[in-house]
Amino acid sequence: MPEDNNLNQQVIAQQIYQRNRELLQERRHAEELLFNVSEGVFAVDKDYKITLLNNSLNKMLDIPEGTALGKHIDDVIKLETEKGTPIDIKPYCFLPPQKMPILNDAILKGTSSDHYVKVFFSNIKSENDENNLECLITLSDVTQETMLDQAKDEFLSLASHQLKTPLTIIKSFLWMLQHEKGGDLTEKQKYYVDNAANNTENMITLINDMLNIARLEQGKLRFDIKPGKIVPSLQEALTGFDLKAKEKNVGFEIDITRIPLDLDAYYDEEKLRECICNLVSNALKFTVEGEIKVIVEDADNHVKISVTDTGVGISNEDGNRLFKKFSQIERSYTNSHTKGGTGLGLYIVKIFAEGMNGSVGYISNGLSSGSTFWLTIPKYVQLHNI
Repeated sequence: MPEDNNLNQQVIAQQIYQRNRELLQERRHAEELLFNVSEGVFAVDKDYKITLLNNSLNKMLDIPEGTALGKHIDDVIKLETEKGTPIDIKPYCFLPPQKMPILNDAILKGTSSDHYVKVFFSNIKSENDENNLECLITLSDVTQETMLDQAKDEFLSLASHQLKTPLTIIKSFLWMLQHEKGGDLTEKQKYYVDNAANNTENMITLINDMLNIARLEQGKLRFDIKPGKIVPSLQEALTGFDLKAKEKNVGFEIDITRIPLDLDAYYDEEKLRECICNLVSNALKFTVEGEIKVIVEDADNHVKISVTDTGVGISNEDGNRLFKKFSQIERSYTNSHTKGGTGLGLYIVKIFAEGMNGSVGYISNGLSSGSTFWLTIPKYVQLHNI
């Protein structure tokens, strides 16, 4: 019997040895694959000590192979935002898979150069020891794409600045022609001048939108937020829209009965005016018949401003593309037969509203059912009492 027990123990020991050898070979094979992938990859244990770091990441960091193994993550991996704020990725390790984020626009600091990266996280469990958990972090180098985007944005900003002055001069001369300062015009000449003036105005609006986006993305967009009477500000911003609506045989109404006329809100008056004008202009463009209503109402600690129209509406599949830069919506709100859109207006409304500590949104029951676009801004009383 003792001989049988010894034999069984030897067999079991041999099986354990063989399995451990297979697992080691599998790990070495996996490490070899990771070593040669183009993304930077490294792993840490529960003490945040580096257990694996591949060749691509060695090159990105410009450090000798093998020197990072066993070191603490903070001594090797330095990540920052574009503003230079350090990013600590340790809290993102070992989270449940559904809670693991993807970090965009991070900068990996290397010895000789920096890299824009996207950061992905995943957990690895050992087959024979579930407590032996490692976090695998992948750094996808997006430097080239980011630099191209920055170059494009810089070009658009420069081109916009250069175009704005001559277009403003053209607009002035077209205004003089429209008002017949140089003599009477025929009906056909008036038609040509009016079209030229409208398109010039559209181009100036587009350039202003592009400049606002450039300032935002370069961190140069500033808000002058202060308390003010919201009703007079809205009434001033909406001056003239009733006449524009009348020209299209569309009804226009401003409902200010749902809040006190002397209510103070906290906002940037110029940017709020641009938001409201943008929403009402959109409603006018895409409403052929019916009415447009601007409603101002109380929304707890905020003032809610809604622009409701009876226009072409928004399809369900296109709704999630609203408020995004350069989004062009097929078959819906920006696909009117009268005028197209640049895809910048609603994006700027969102940026401005959020910059004033508010929010934006929309409601539509689908195509041909009209739309309601709304934004909120904080009441001054609520902020004043904090």
